[in-house]
Amino acid sequence: MSKVKHIIPPNFVDNLFKQTRFTKKEIVGLCKLFKKLVATYGAESTSSVAAMSSVALITIPTQGFDRLMFREFLQNEFEITTEEILTDRIFCFFDQRNDGVIHEDEWITGLSVLLKGTQDERIKYTFTIYDLNNDGFITKEEIFSLLRNCLVKHPQDEDPDEGVRELVDIVLRKMDCDNDTKLSFEDFSTSVIKQSLLLEAFGQCLPSREISENFLNSIHSVQ
Repeated sequence: MSKVKHIIPPNFVDNLFKQTRFTKKEIVGLCKLFKKLVATYGAESTSSVAAMSSVALITIPTQGFDRLMFREFLQNEFEITTEEILTDRIFCFFDQRNDGVIHEDEWITGLSVLLKGTQDERIKYTFTIYDLNNDGFITKEEIFSLLRNCLVKHPQDEDPDEGVRELVDIVLRKMDCDNDTKLSFEDFSTSVIKQSLLLEAFGQCLPSREISENFLNSIHSVQ
């Protein structure tokens, strides 16, 4: 049986070229890679679910990444091994249609921010990830929840949350410019511009520069 060629409509590439920071050649490579990755992680997801379930019929979205597949993609390709609360937020950032599946154009648009985003785009992205309830602020409760999930707890600690609460207070003193016990986008942006390490202060949600460069280089060799 002959192999079916993946045909990419020219207007699809042109539209993504206008919307992202990728070259047209990179977009074509990403389109090819998307199909391969969805097939790979879809098969792995099916096997994983089948091993844990007695249900014979398992549906995997062939048109894109579901949450489980996307989590595997982040871990394997970008070494983002963060807590589920953050991987779910990253998924929602990519899933612009809000239909539970990351489609090809959404994947490429999201990757543009992660791999080639400007400082402003990356700050907006991480703020969006950390703003768990989408109210335009990173609240004290959200900071506590994020730090509590990503910090290592020691069994001998009488109150493991006490250290987290202390850290939350330290973070707010450093980043809360208007002292209203929550971080607005302006608070967050001002703090990150002053000290870039604060960009991922509440958990990893971006690939390292080296991993980003390696991923971009790999696009050109996709067949």
